[in-house]
Amino acid sequence: MTNQNIWKTLFEAAKEPLRLLVLSVLPVLIVSLNELPYEWAGVAIVLLRLLDSVLHEVGKETENKTLIKGLTRF
Repeated sequence: MTNQNIWKTLFEAAKEPLRLLVLSVLPVLIVSLNELPYEWAGVAIVLLRLLDSVLHEVGKETENKTLIKGLTRF
């Protein structure tokens, strides 16, 4: 396995945790600034992840390259 393949494999494996990190930053900031209970951040993260997955699946079915990337675009 070449060095380039190793980095590509590592990036592919890291995509899912990176998506979750990107999607979790905004709800946590909103909850902390508005003094809402932190449970709402968890709900918002789950809903954003669901929307990201739905967009990805719709993009795959319609072969729309923009939608395949979902909300996070990677």
